[in-house]
Amino acid sequence: MVCSLSIAFPSLVPRLLEKRYSIGQIKTRTKTIMGIMQTFSRRNLRLFIIVFVITVLIFALGWFIFLRPTITSLNKSPQTAGSSLQNITLTEFDANGKLLWEITSKRADYRQDSKIADVEDVKGKFYRDGEPLMEATGDKGTIDQSTKEIALDGNIKAIAVQEKINMKADRMVWKSEEDVLKASGNIQIDKPEDKLTMTGKELTAKPSTNVYSLEKQVIVTAVKPPLEMKSEKVTWDAKRDRVFTEVPLSVIQVKDKMQLSAKKGNWDIKKNEVTFTGEIKAKDPKLDVELEASEAVWNLDKKLVTLPVEFTATSKSRGIVVKAQKGEAQIEKEQINLTGQVLASFSSTQGVVNADKVEWLIPTKTITADGNIVYQQPDKNLNVKGDRAVANLELQTVTVTGTNVLSTLNP
Repeated sequence: MVCSLSIAFPSLVPRLLEKRYSIGQIKTRTKTIMGIMQTFSRRNLRLFIIVFVITVLIFALGWFIFLRPTITSLNKSPQTAGSSLQNITLTEFDANGKLLWEITSKRADYRQDSKIADVEDVKGKFYRDGEPLMEATGDKGTIDQSTKEIALDGNIKAIAVQEKINMKADRMVWKSEEDVLKASGNIQIDKPEDKLTMTGKELTAKPSTNVYSLEKQVIVTAVKPPLEMKSEKVTWDAKRDRVFTEVPLSVIQVKDKMQLSAKKGNWDIKKNEVTFTGEIKAKDPKLDVELEASEAVWNLDKKLVTLPVEFTATSKSRGIVVKAQKGEAQIEKEQINLTGQVLASFSSTQGVVNADKVEWLIPTKTITADGNIVYQQPDKNLNVKGDRAVANLELQTVTVTGTNVLSTLNP
């Protein structure tokens, strides 16, 4: 049995068409041809893989050159006059090669003549000795290559990384070489952990030491206890948990409405204790008591005002004025204790009591004096000496007792 076979390979076809072959010969020839076809298929597969890899490499190289985000260091002169970049990252390093800041922006226009980059939709990270200090965002800003200053404007939000302090402002300027941060506008600083908030119009800060000084219409608000402090300048030393001012201030305890003003103040946040100095005036509307002194310490947790120096306490509605060398006011107990050359005067009886110490219990309307008592009523020429005197404000009486009470009535 014989047949003819034609295969589409140019080099083989003429010879196959010239002769007739047996079945065995045809099978042998077919196997040879199939082997040749498989060889060509493997070669084509390798060729396809090589072409595919080359294509991928070309696309990757094109993305790297034309599409990747731009990273530029301002230590070098990065752009020509009027150049504009999209999705840019700018960096600055200190003399030791450590990162000072890193700014990313959706758009940046570089002015070669002034060496200033105008940036939009800004995100910044700021460092000191290579350690992260602060992160900030803003609507727009400028980067001055000459002065190394970064200015952000519009809806600024920032966070001090180490102390977890949040900040908001209308404008912020970061001077990296001086380690100084300045802000203006409607400024708010808060530390959620301490539940403490400060607001003002101008801020000068040293982020590396976490010291923040606010000026103009400054208000400090604490949640526990509910406290509000007002001044024209307040400094917050976050690392030492201290808020202080060297200019006049006023404080109000929101719950009890107790008010206090002074020339200077220092608030120890850990102790929850405020120390006031200079022309102190305190008023408790609930108790109708006013205090005047040159120094006072207010423990907010204990609700205790300590007066370590000479002071005067007055209750106008009761007609009482008390003076002493030192004392304390227990706000919750509504009690005032005075020691050292105490003098208490009563307008109702026109009487004056001198003693070593006095205890004034406001709820019971009694004043108890102990030690070297001298009671005088000048209008009646009356002098009484003893060991103890008790004044009942409701009955308007004064009782002097002791082992040797001496009364003198001068006609």
